[in-house]
Amino acid sequence: MEHDFRRETGGLFRLAGPLVVSHLATIGMTTVDTLMVAPLGAVPLASMAAAVAIHVFLIMVGTGVVLGMTPLVSQAEGASDRPEARRVLIQGLWLAAALSVPLVALSLIGTPLARALGQEPAVARIAGDYLAALAPGIPPLMLFTALRQFIEGLGFTKPSMVMLLGALVLNVLADWALIYGVPALAIPPFGALGSAWATSAVRVALLGLMLGYLARHAGLAPFRGVGRRPVPGRILTIARIGGPIGGQIGLEVGVFSFAALMMGWFGAAALAAHQITINLAATTFMVALGTSIAGTIRVGQHVGAGRPHRARLAVGSTYLLAVGFMAVCAAAFLLFPDELVGLYSADPSVAPVAVTLLLVAAAFQVFDGAQVAGMCVLRGIADTRVPMFIAAVAYWGIGAPAGWAIAFPLGVGPAGIWIGLSIGLAVAAVALMLRVRHAFWGRAALAKSGVAR
Repeated sequence: MEHDFRRETGGLFRLAGPLVVSHLATIGMTTVDTLMVAPLGAVPLASMAAAVAIHVFLIMVGTGVVLGMTPLVSQAEGASDRPEARRVLIQGLWLAAALSVPLVALSLIGTPLARALGQEPAVARIAGDYLAALAPGIPPLMLFTALRQFIEGLGFTKPSMVMLLGALVLNVLADWALIYGVPALAIPPFGALGSAWATSAVRVALLGLMLGYLARHAGLAPFRGVGRRPVPGRILTIARIGGPIGGQIGLEVGVFSFAALMMGWFGAAALAAHQITINLAATTFMVALGTSIAGTIRVGQHVGAGRPHRARLAVGSTYLLAVGFMAVCAAAFLLFPDELVGLYSADPSVAPVAVTLLLVAAAFQVFDGAQVAGMCVLRGIADTRVPMFIAAVAYWGIGAPAGWAIAFPLGVGPAGIWIGLSIGLAVAAVALMLRVRHAFWGRAALAKSGVAR
């Protein structure tokens, strides 16, 4: 038993490595944006924070629905049915394209959205322009996500890693050129808006890289031998699995986006501090997320191949790696808050607030790792609806109201919002752990999910 667990943990670790690097590269782009915009002052950084809060919510809901492909692809691969995996991809691409339409439309009305959410007029105006500049990059990102689910569901995680690392380098160069300008190339400085244009350009490049990779690797042949027309029934199957995933991600990301908007009620300095802290917390979360997505793939492949014992070992390995890493990050936040915040800003109106928020963020690192591990292993058996309801109660029924009450009526201030977030994540982590126990070790639930003893 111990040998089997070590072997499964090793397999998960090898699969997770490229996924972790991929997600770190993804958040690295936001980190670069934040680092490069921060010297422009509190208002530009706050405007970016407001725009990113809205944009990330929209994107994560959309891409979350597309994630419904992952268990279907991985289970097809586990059953050695590559044509079925290709059929899932085709319909996933149609779904991604359809979802892009409302996401772009909402991005084009960013200023009234930001104003309606209580942001200062100067912040809302820049945030609206920022969202409009992000709109052209949404369709290529959605299509890239669908293609990525296909190759990663098959177990090929390194190609996405290489592409995203290349995109990170490109993002640095594009940010530098578009934010500050390059007179020698007749490129004017666009300020904070330049980082949004850079992001859109990078997303177009990412889709091109993915298509080029698939064209060069005939063995994957994503379009070979399968119909290319939309099949409503298959699209609905993906949406039925992915809809709750998108809903759950939207609920979680939405509560952090709402936290950012509440921070804006305290002024630009508090919102800028929140942007720094959320970027640090999101960076650590990417490691736990990459590990947990590897758990989704491993569980799905074991289920498809009829290996319930190995599926349970994958669950334990996912928790071990995700929660263990986040515990180390919590210690780092507690021991080096000034140094970490100092990487972004020394503004006396921003840095002290960010340090306080980071100390609170340390409290929820372990809970954040546990909740994402639970959420992802459940996705491996296509158990997505109950986790969505857990997220709704934990984040919006408990976390958001608690954050508002502690910050405003109780007068704690900006840190109160993050205390509420910590409470919500803790509730989600415990509830999901109970759901995992029921889904993988409860007799009736295992039979229902297709995982037999």
